Amino acid sequence: MPNPEPIDVIATSATDRRSARRAAFLAQDGLVLACALAALDGAGVLARIQDEEAMRRQVAALSEPAFGRLRVVLRALAAQGWLTGSMAHRADRPPRWTASGAAMAVHRADYVAVGRFLTAFAEVADDGWAGAWRSAVRRWPALLPRMLARWGTGGLPPDRADAVTAHLDGALLIPALLAGAPSPEAEALLDVAGERFSPAGFGLVGSYLPMLARLGDLLGGAADDPARYVDRALNSRARHAAHERYDKDLLTVVLDLFNRPCPEEQPRFVAEVGCGDGGRLSAIHRAIRDRTARGACLAAHPLVMVGIDADPAALKAARARLDEDGVPAVLVQGTVDDPAAIAAELARHGLAMDEGLHVRAFADQARRFRGTGAPAPVGVPGAGDGAYVDADGRPLTDEAVERDLVEHLRRWAPYVRRHGLVVLAAHTVAPQVARRFPGRVQSVAYDTCHALSHQYPVGHDRWLQCCRAAGLETVPYAGHRYPAGRPFVAVSLNRLLPVAERTTAHVPAVPCPAGREASGDDGRGLHELLFAGGDTRRPRPWAADPTGWIVAQALRTIERRIATGGAGQTIRVLDYGAGTGLGAIELLKALTERRTDRLVSDAGMRLELHLADIRTAWFDQGERLLGAHPWTRFHELRGPDGAFRTMAEIMAGDRVDVVLASMVFHLIPPRALTRVAADLAGLINPGGTLLWNAPDIAPAGPEAYLFHDANRAIRHSVLTAPVDGQLPPGVRDAVARARAARSPETDQRAGRRILPAPNRADTLTGIFDAHFTGNVHQQDFEILPDELLDTLLVPSNAEEYFPELPDRADREAVVRAFHARVVPSLRERPGGTATGLSLKWTFGKHSPRETPGGAACS
Repeated sequence: MPNPEPIDVIATSATDRRSARRAAFLAQDGLVLACALAALDGAGVLARIQDEEAMRRQVAALSEPAFGRLRVVLRALAAQGWLTGSMAHRADRPPRWTASGAAMAVHRADYVAVGRFLTAFAEVADDGWAGAWRSAVRRWPALLPRMLARWGTGGLPPDRADAVTAHLDGALLIPALLAGAPSPEAEALLDVAGERFSPAGFGLVGSYLPMLARLGDLLGGAADDPARYVDRALNSRARHAAHERYDKDLLTVVLDLFNRPCPEEQPRFVAEVGCGDGGRLSAIHRAIRDRTARGACLAAHPLVMVGIDADPAALKAARARLDEDGVPAVLVQGTVDDPAAIAAELARHGLAMDEGLHVRAFADQARRFRGTGAPAPVGVPGAGDGAYVDADGRPLTDEAVERDLVEHLRRWAPYVRRHGLVVLAAHTVAPQVARRFPGRVQSVAYDTCHALSHQYPVGHDRWLQCCRAAGLETVPYAGHRYPAGRPFVAVSLNRLLPVAERTTAHVPAVPCPAGREASGDDGRGLHELLFAGGDTRRPRPWAADPTGWIVAQALRTIERRIATGGAGQTIRVLDYGAGTGLGAIELLKALTERRTDRLVSDAGMRLELHLADIRTAWFDQGERLLGAHPWTRFHELRGPDGAFRTMAEIMAGDRVDVVLASMVFHLIPPRALTRVAADLAGLINPGGTLLWNAPDIAPAGPEAYLFHDANRAIRHSVLTAPVDGQLPPGVRDAVARARAARSPETDQRAGRRILPAPNRADTLTGIFDAHFTGNVHQQDFEILPDELLDTLLVPSNAEEYFPELPDRADREAVVRAFHARVVPSLRERPGGTATGLSLKWTFGKHSPRETPGGAACS
């Protein structure tokens, strides 16, 4: 069950949709919060929250299952912003009410009353909730007057009043909206407040209502029964509606694989674990048949759809649907946590497990927890904000869940080595983040339902770490995250491949150019900031994912040129401001994986990748890495006299089809960028594309930062903030020397490395609109504190940004000390994520304006 965003609601405008979405999200939160508070009240916990010793005694007396579930419930209240935190261990200090939680005291009785009303919905109902409404009617007369009086919220600030009303109305409305045959009471409730809501989107949380209604028993240590506690039929119907947005993107990733050359090298089958009624498999087969090159040659290269599910009833439904749709299919019983058994079963049908493309949606989180003792993945500061229970309700640590996830993915790695795993994953949202976005994130409801039903999603950053620890890497140009503009990720879509398959072209590095051997340290510093350990197969997500967008757009242009070009033509790509080669490396990896070399050769064409930059240690590193590749050409932007050369001069009249500019345009002042835009516009062929990204283009907005905001804050603190005795003596002395050495000249030098006032998106749009047509958009991506630190510790970055400190040891000590002060304070603000900072990236895609007599492709 994902955190669908946006929810499907009835609304006529963007404002209406946002308002309806907020009401829907708050309604789902209200359902969980009402059940949670009623259960806590019944267990005697609610009255003890402010009494630390009494709370400790009660927690100490709980059974393991009762404590495990209590952690989940306390986490929900923390995510709402009502508690200071949840208890990871019994010995932890019990949580206390926050100011917001204390202010809600007057309404706790209403939440408890609504939660007790909802205990009537503890059975999975064949008739929806109509029968439950009839049995709950005795409590209805006490609630209706409160609802009509808006729950007595007239004296609250408007936002808080709206939240309370939406919580309590929504908790009652969800079962009414889902009632198969509404009772008179449910009808009356819908008449009172139902016009603000649509049933769409409530089925997922509603399907867990039987479990939430029994929460009091669960907190008492009762054994649970998934067959009774989750309405599987309702859950299945709701998932189909909620997954529509994600399935569209998943289908795009799948179709891309079947539009590639060499059908004999494409997947022999598509397999889905958790196939349900086969709807997704049928849609995938139909799309491949009708919209891909493979579809035109299915007779010669047939495609089988493989459905895998643990439920025999689901497999029976899938067989009926796939047969009706005329889809060739193999259906086998299996679970996501046992790929070896699935492989053995497929072998009986003549299918080798690694010959297929594996797709699945939200199945990995529902795996059976095995609790292996595998080494934990690399830790990330701020991790450890989940709450999980095993099949018996006993508490599980974040570390145990992550170890289990790593081992789970390792079991799958050998079977996805050829074509990969396309996977939709739901993610937890840390309470300290979720509480900042009431009505805009569904983690209060869904993280709680997931945990209580023995599911094990992890935060997005942890998911990426676990994939990497299991030997799997994401394909950056095939990834999506939802939402795209918030400091959290609730759902992600990725194609995963074993790291051994993520190659450039296995070309050897070439020696450093003569006379520049000393540049290696600085070049390696930047390269290792971009690639973990300097391994080009393991790009760091903070940079790789935004670069993936550029790569995806470039691939479209290149493949279109191959399809429309002729023998003897050359396709040229320019990586402008190439640095150590991040953009070029990621593009070469994609081209290698997609067998573009064969496409180019079969078309009788050539492909050239030109890298241009100022000659620095960074560019030296790029040449070391890629100088031996047969497609690459290296060009210096400055001539022997130090003056900038035009691209027309550098390219000697050759024009290009694609210009990449990854992390470049935020470094160039507007006056110089105007010249660059004109220069590039004259270089690109008609139909060609300029693609760029930049992480330091203002404005960031209230919920994100720019790439260099932390660095600007660090410099400001070093040169102006009060110096206290907590800094080491050596750092205090270095700071004093820096302040004494500061001058307009040093400020100017620092401003060449990081612009004091960042370029603005509207400024860039105006510059490019003079020469191009196109568009600009923005998206948020996370960067971790250690990565921010590594940014300033790249030797030339620190040397240029802190020219007041000529000694490298002094610079690094000062940077580390002030980074440790500045970044935590930034993380407390709306742009902070669970583990780092949310960066606002700006992207541009432009085509040159048509001019008479445009040159043709060479």
